[in-house]
Amino acid sequence: MVNKALYVTEMKNSWKLLLIFCLILTMYTTIMLTMFDPSLGSALDEFAKMMPEIMSMVGMNGSTATLVHFLSTYLYGMLMIVFPFLFTVLLSLKYIAKKVDNGSMAYLLSSGSTRGCVWRTECFVLLTNLLLLIAYCTLLGLVCSSFMFPQDLDVAAYLRLNFGVLCLHMALAGISFLFSCICNEYRQAATFGAGFGIYFILVQMLANMKGNLENMKYATLMTLFDRDALIVNAAKGWYMSGILLLIAIGCFSAANVLFQRKNMSL
Repeated sequence: MVNKALYVTEMKNSWKLLLIFCLILTMYTTIMLTMFDPSLGSALDEFAKMMPEIMSMVGMNGSTATLVHFLSTYLYGMLMIVFPFLFTVLLSLKYIAKKVDNGSMAYLLSSGSTRGCVWRTECFVLLTNLLLLIAYCTLLGLVCSSFMFPQDLDVAAYLRLNFGVLCLHMALAGISFLFSCICNEYRQAATFGAGFGIYFILVQMLANMKGNLENMKYATLMTLFDRDALIVNAAKGWYMSGILLLIAIGCFSAANVLFQRKNMSL
C-alpha cells in the first residue's frame, strides 16, 4: 500500500518542476519541427555537413528522410535523453536522500508510516512524474506533427520510439533512486545518482565519434536505446528495451531492500 496523503502532497510539490521541464521540451520539440521540410530536407542537415564531428557526438547524425527519422535524430538523439534524465535525478534525490539528510524522514516514519510504505509512495510518485513527462512529450509530438505535417508522421514508429525512451529513463531513474536510498547524505547521493547517468551520456558521446572510440558504446546503457531498431519494429529494439526494464526493476527492487535495512540518523 501507499500513503495516499503523502502521494498527493508530493505530487503537488513536484508539479512546478514537471511544468518547467514540459515547457523546455515543448520549446525544443516545436523548434525542431519547424526545421523539417519534407520536400527540401532538414535545415539542420546543412549544419550537420559543416560540423559533422559535433553533430555525431551529440547523436544528431542519423537519417532525416522521414519525419519520424528526423525526430529520432534531432530530438531523441540527445535532448530527450538529457532533460528527462535531469528531471528524474532531481526527483529521486528529493524524495529519499534529501528527506534523510534534512531530518524530515524522521517525521514521516514517526507518523505511523512504515519504511516500506514511504518507499513505495516515493517510488510511485517518481514513476508517475516520469510517465507524465514522457506521455506529454509523446502527445505534443503527435499534435504538432498533425497540424504542421499531416500524414507525414509514422505514428506507430513514433510511439515505439517513445516507449524505448521511457524504458531508458526508467532504468536511469532506478539507478538514481537506488543511490538516493543507499546514501544518508544528499551530497553523496547526488554524486553517485547523477554521476552514473552523466557517465553513460559522456561515454555515448565519445562512442558516437566512431573510430577507435566506437567500442565504448558497450560501456553505456544508452546503447540499449536503439532508435533505428524501434522505428523499423525490429526484434532487437524490443529486447533491448526489455533489458532496460529489467535493469529498472532490479534497481528499484534493490533500493527497496537497502532502504528498509539501512541505518539512518533519525
